[in-house]
Amino acid sequence: MHNRKEYLRHLLHTEEWTIAEKEWMLQYLDENDLSELEALAAEEFNTDLETVKHTLDRKVSEDLLERIHRDMDIPAPHLSQPKRNTARIYMRWAAAAAAILLVAGIGFYTLTRQSVKPQVVATNKERKTVKLPDGSLVSLEPGSTLEYPESFSKDTREVSLKGEAYFEVAHNDKQPFVIHSSLINTTVLATTFNIEARDAGAARVVVVSGRVQVQAKGQAAGRDQAMIITANKSAVYSKATDQLQMLDAEDDARFYAQKRSGKFMYKGVTLDKVVSDLERYYNTTIITHEKIRHCVFNGDFNTTDDIDKALTLIAISLNANIRKDSSINSYTITGGSCL
Repeated sequence: MHNRKEYLRHLLHTEEWTIAEKEWMLQYLDENDLSELEALAAEEFNTDLETVKHTLDRKVSEDLLERIHRDMDIPAPHLSQPKRNTARIYMRWAAAAAAILLVAGIGFYTLTRQSVKPQVVATNKERKTVKLPDGSLVSLEPGSTLEYPESFSKDTREVSLKGEAYFEVAHNDKQPFVIHSSLINTTVLATTFNIEARDAGAARVVVVSGRVQVQAKGQAAGRDQAMIITANKSAVYSKATDQLQMLDAEDDARFYAQKRSGKFMYKGVTLDKVVSDLERYYNTTIITHEKIRHCVFNGDFNTTDDIDKALTLIAISLNANIRKDSSINSYTITGGSCL
């Protein structure tokens, strides 16, 4: 059902009403504002839905009948004491209308509430890629949670993120994509980007391609706390200072792009940058000696490789050795020289 009146019409035709009753109620549906009914249905939904689905409260019936009669410009006799045949006829039609409108209103509201049931994806120690209803892809980092609806509304696409994720958003100018997190809201204008929203004191967005709008949610957030950032730039919000800043982020953008592609590729890149990427990706510590830190490295790592394989390739290229300390999850590259 595309809207409330269509749902009411559908329910009307599935019940046993006389032709005259159907004609009257269809006319009522076409000529009257149902917003009051919707509010009533919403209230009943939140209080005692199961009961209301099957019964019609007397006071509710009388209130609805009074409004229906008022709209029809006829007297509104008491529900239990009709005094004329004509009044009884109108009363029966009005009571039928009130019943179907209330039950249908609750039914529609129930369907509406159920249709926006959120989907929640959480990661523990693993990375996980989620495909959203519009075809957008979200790559969740370990310890992150993504919440999104079963289907997006026609006006907007909204999700919520706790943790860190890389987004590849399907382009749609008529349906903005908004990511809600604790400190910032990020509105996508067609892009690929990474959001870090783990820390309760800071949040960061790095754009790989396209552009996004970042809006701070701090106490002083306003027009001056929103900015649009483009490729190789980042927006960083600090809760302590309540400031949103734009920074250069070329290395970060490169890191996220390569991680998403499944391969880290280096050609003439200094060892310190390679090691920094490996530390981030494998969530570990790698110590290098000063004399080899600026040596140039050429090579590739697949994201499916374990860190020992990656470090072995580095050690061979520099004629160095790798020492592992499992107790503190760290590695040290010793010896070696720039070749």
